[in-house]
Amino acid sequence: MVWTIIKKEILTNITSLRFVLTLLLVIAVFIVSGFVFVNRYNQEIEDFATKSNENLSGLNESANNLSSVAHYVQTIHKQPKLTQLFCEGFEKSLPNTFKTDVFSIQNPEVVGRTNFLFPRFADIDWVFIISLILSFVALLLTFDSFSAEKERGTLSLVVSNSIPRDKVILGKYISAILTLMIPLFVGLLINLIIVNISGFAMSGNQWLKIAVFVGISILYLSIFLLLGILVSSRSAKSSSSIVILLFIWVFLVMIIPAFGRIVSERFAYVPTRPEVDRRISEASREIWDNSERYGKNAGNWTSSGIPDWVNPPARSRLYNAIADSRNRINEEYINQIIAQANLGRNITRISPATIYQSASESIIGTGVSRFRSLYDQLKRYKETLRSFIIDTDKSDPDSWHLLTPGRGHRILISQKPVDFNAIPRFSESDALMIGALKNAAWDVGALILLNIFLFMAVYVSFLRCDVRQR
Repeated sequence: MVWTIIKKEILTNITSLRFVLTLLLVIAVFIVSGFVFVNRYNQEIEDFATKSNENLSGLNESANNLSSVAHYVQTIHKQPKLTQLFCEGFEKSLPNTFKTDVFSIQNPEVVGRTNFLFPRFADIDWVFIISLILSFVALLLTFDSFSAEKERGTLSLVVSNSIPRDKVILGKYISAILTLMIPLFVGLLINLIIVNISGFAMSGNQWLKIAVFVGISILYLSIFLLLGILVSSRSAKSSSSIVILLFIWVFLVMIIPAFGRIVSERFAYVPTRPEVDRRISEASREIWDNSERYGKNAGNWTSSGIPDWVNPPARSRLYNAIADSRNRINEEYINQIIAQANLGRNITRISPATIYQSASESIIGTGVSRFRSLYDQLKRYKETLRSFIIDTDKSDPDSWHLLTPGRGHRILISQKPVDFNAIPRFSESDALMIGALKNAAWDVGALILLNIFLFMAVYVSFLRCDVRQR
């Protein structure tokens, strides 16, 4: 009996004008998304290769002197990822470039090309399409699932037979899910074909991410299908149902997520770069004014030679203390950026759209989670490079063996050349799928609980529903 209802509902849905128009709209948006992404991704790959080669060229030039390697400031750019097609998250809002040497990670920056004509157009990723467009389509498919039959008088005939009401609900829900999957899968398939024929093939790990992502997307869309069925079961007319659902959709998908950013910017303050630089300058000055605590004549230096009135070990301790203070302040700055983003997201987690966005970013590895991971990887790389410099310097008997920041202190470590191929290189690594699933567990659990709650609400509502024609 349930399958009879499912077949009838699917046939009714796919032969309706709204389904045909929806299918055409979704396909068109996915096609545009595919071509826009391919064009932008090609640019990002080209820019990344150019900048990475420039960085390696500078590192190669510094290899004629171990001290130069230690003091060479590398520019590390965030590597473009093919998975940004699925969920770019807040990639455009977060810094994508870092500068680092063995002493500190300097100011993170946003560097790259910008489409000034269509600044938001490049953000049409899968999450944007599904969370905004397909969630609205889900409401269009279900807003009259019960109310229209009430108006026609057919609902009372259906429930007057021996068909249990729970089977009626299940039949309408499953048919709506299967109907909505048609534009979703057709759109995704066309999008992937566009990307694939452009020369970008998915890896096995990326296909796994796609599978998990699609599962999360179905959970998200199911919430709006159930909302549509719930409101329809309580509405006497379809016109009332669509108005109520439109209000709910605007509130959940557009207003609440936008509200979170406003609140986070107000209550989670992030200083500007000039303010951070001023704090660094003040901390450095305080250390410098008390330089004697690091040893006698710690503040003395000369541009040539090391006379008796210069104390290299004390000088090294002084400048490393300054570097440590700069690192602490920059670390606080990074944490404030992340805290602001997380506050906005936590405030708006009453919205399924925010939960879905967060879960998708965790699975795909973009947005805030990737920014944190990249910064942590850079810190580990800095320590690896520092260890390499220190270990290499030990083999030079003429060196002072004092790794000290500041270009004037280069003479305190080895001046001998180093094998360029032996120098550690930075390479961003993706998070393991197990870790990604753990990060997304709470959000996925929230989507499942919302589905269960709404299904129970639909069931109770329909049991108490007056099915008579009005």
